[in-house]
Amino acid sequence: MNPCRSGARTAGFSLVEMLVVLAILGLAVGIGAPSISGLFPAHRLNAAAEAVAGEVALLRIEAQRTGRPMSLAFDEETRRFLSTRPGAPALAMAEWRVLVESGTPGRVEPGEVRFLPEGGSTGARITLSGSGGTRILVVSRATGAVRRAEAAP
Repeated sequence: MNPCRSGARTAGFSLVEMLVVLAILGLAVGIGAPSISGLFPAHRLNAAAEAVAGEVALLRIEAQRTGRPMSLAFDEETRRFLSTRPGAPALAMAEWRVLVESGTPGRVEPGEVRFLPEGGSTGARITLSGSGGTRILVVSRATGAVRRAEAAP
């Protein structure tokens, strides 16, 4: 005799119940994750520094590929980094103090780094600081490559 036909029930969850629970958990994670990441200022600062370093690397490649100078400039008024790379998004830095020190003063506008077709750059030291600490990016004049530097205590 088949227990299902006799009216006996087995213990456990049905597939529909499991899917409902998974959907609710997915919504909770989707809603909660952005607010939790906001609790970690150092994480946000690292992400901002990585975004700037990534754009520097892309600008260097684009300058070599096209044979035209490219630049990244920090606009104090809008608190954003603006790139001359086609399609590049502006990088918002409203949350942090930003200082861009040019490696060759007088050759570029204040807050600007220029990348040359032969692979070099005007050089710069980019400092991002806020409640999550300080992150320093150094752009080499000779190669245009970016590296992270340690902040002095």
